[in-house]
Parts: sequence; structure tokens; C-alpha cells
Amino acid sequence: MHLRIGGVPEHFNLPWRLAIEEGAFTQLGIELEWIDVPGGTGAIMSGLADGAFDLATPLTEGAITSIAAGNPSRLVRVWVESPLLWGVHVAASSTAQALADVEGQRFAISRFGSGSELMSRVMADDLGWVVTDDQWVPVGGLDGALAALPDGDADIFLWNKSMTQPHVDDGTFRRIEVIGTPWPSFSVVATDSILDAEAALVDVVAETAAHRAAALHADSSAALLVADRYGLKVADAEEWLGHVRWGAPGDPIDPAMLTDVIGRMRSVGRITGPVDATTLLA
Repeated sequence: MHLRIGGVPEHFNLPWRLAIEEGAFTQLGIELEWIDVPGGTGAIMSGLADGAFDLATPLTEGAITSIAAGNPSRLVRVWVESPLLWGVHVAASSTAQALADVEGQRFAISRFGSGSELMSRVMADDLGWVVTDDQWVPVGGLDGALAALPDGDADIFLWNKSMTQPHVDDGTFRRIEVIGTPWPSFSVVATDSILDAEAALVDVVAETAAHRAAALHADSSAALLVADRYGLKVADAEEWLGHVRWGAPGDPIDPAMLTDVIGRMRSVGRITGPVDATTLLA
């Protein structure tokens, strides 16, 4: 059976790529096609809604927000249990030195519904900022932000700290803060149609990937592999591996966690109306 899975081209998803390359899914009679989605979670959830993917690994808050708004998909399991560390970036030429210096400025976001938008709203809410509609500047992803901030088209950009490190090192961005998500960072999501037709198969696919993630985390050469694949310094890859925790095989999603995320997305205005957390689960 042929299945398509979409996700960001980042080290969090390396276990999927390795399992595909090593034939782990082929042995199960599954042809799993990985599709890179550099535009982030907003683009991933649009792809699920449009039928471009059967499964995906979006950010948890983006997945929940999109499904609550009617995206015909459900959460299968937590993919990455540890929080995502978001770097808050400005152009290297910016005079900003701290978060207080960027209040009222424009946020570069990959697109609405993306983690870069949602976590910017969470950060602003934590700080008591009021953010107006004209402060949001969709740029399409990291590449767009790499142009927008130096060109002065936007002022602030939140993105995965590890993946922006090369651009901090080369002087394109300057990082003024790091914030973490207060929930598991990534989840495995599948469309209603594939779950209705092949729920057991989807579970096997997710379980296989979880086992490969556990093996990667236990591999003493993992930092070298991550650094080579994603253009990082080995020390930065080691730091990331010390922080990341993939969801363990067999672990179910805690509905209380979903309820917490729903509440926070409602508080920042991205979920409206009642949502039963259990209806979001496969």
C-alpha cells in the first residue's frame, strides 16, 4: 500500500527518513513516501485537508487548531514529547537587545495557522502585548524570513532554535530570546479518510517510526549523522539530542494535554467555541 507523509525538513523527522531508507516500511508491505514541507505546520495542515498527504507530523498546537476549525484529520500519537525551543530572532542589524525592545513591531510568520504565528501569539499573550492585524507578515517559511528581516519587511521571527543556528552563526539573524512550548511539540496526524479505511495500518506505521526514533536516540553516532544531514555543528547537534525526546512506542495521547492546548489557543483567539478533546483523537 502506498501512503504519503508530510513534515518539515528538520532533524525531528530524521527517524522517518531513516526508516524509509532502511526498508522498515517495505517489510510491512507499505510504500511510504516522505514529502518535505518547508512551509511549516500551516502548509502541512492544508496538505492534509486537500488530500496531498495521508499522514503528517505537524506541531501539536497547529494541528489542534486546524482540526478544531474543521480539518478532516485526527491526532494519532505524540511524535516529539519534548517542548520545541523557539528562538526569537531579529535581523543582525536590529538595535533590539531584548523582548521589550520589539513590542509593537511586525512578526514574520510562515503563514496563518503555523507554529510561527501561534507561538508568537502565545509569547505576546504571556507578555501582555496587544498585537494588531497589520503586525503579521506571512513570508512562507524560513527562507522567506531570511530575506524579510534583513530587508526590513518584518522585524521579529520565531523559529526552531536549532534550525536557525547556522543563520545566527553567519550573521543573518540575531537571537534575543528562547521560549519553549508548554506541551509536546510534534504529533502524528492522519486524515479521517485513511483512518476510516486503515486505522490499524496507520498505527503500525507510527509505531515503526517511534521504534526507529528510539534507536536513533540511543545511537552514539547520532550527533554526527544529524550534523551532516542538517548542516549543523556537531556540538549543536549534541545539544539538540540532549534536549529532544521522541514519543515512546505505544504511548497514547493524554486528552488532558489536548484540553490544555485548546484552552491556550482559545485564549489567544485562534480557537472559538467548545471543542471536545476526545473528538480530535484517532
